Amino acid sequence: MIDTLIINAHPNPHSSESATNRMVAHLLAKLPAGSVQTVNLAETDIQPLDKAAVEMFIATVFQGQQPNAEQATLLARLMSVVEQVKSARRLVIAYPMYNFGIPARLKDWLDNLVVPGETFRYGEDGAPQGLMGAHKVLLLQVSGSVYSAGPMAQMDFASSYLKTLLGGFLGFASVDTVYAEGTSGDWEVAIQRACAGIDAVYDHFIA
Repeated sequence: MIDTLIINAHPNPHSSESATNRMVAHLLAKLPAGSVQTVNLAETDIQPLDKAAVEMFIATVFQGQQPNAEQATLLARLMSVVEQVKSARRLVIAYPMYNFGIPARLKDWLDNLVVPGETFRYGEDGAPQGLMGAHKVLLLQVSGSVYSAGPMAQMDFASSYLKTLLGGFLGFASVDTVYAEGTSGDWEVAIQRACAGIDAVYDHFIA
């Protein structure tokens, strides 16, 4: 069982000029060796929530039908993501903000994680109940401007979406966020502040 799963949503996970990758590298240097698994979404085959996936969910989850061979294969692909996340006590999601939201491949990956009966369930009253309370999340968000506070905070749909989905809907025990923001200005200063932010939340995250 791994302790920490890192999901890197940068389109070039090997670029040394990426603030996202710099944050991931800083965190990796602090985590115990051998306790981490890193998934680069740019190099991962991700199942989108397309027509086939929607029809599979309707048939198997909501109508209680046995999946056919194609649906069983599709469900297995989704469950591989769920099982990978469940196997780790901690989840790190590192991503750049694109047009006020998260990258498309990260959205596809998250859609694989939201599986009724596995990461959430519906209560008797029909309200969703999160099932991920034994796990923590750390968000590492990069943006050219400052969105964590000030007049542009209302335009940050990326971290607000992730906090709502992971902390509210799926019920992760905690969702911390560290920002590397203002990278369109003094890039190195923004990175150093972000690394200091990682240091500040680290003890709580690994506890």
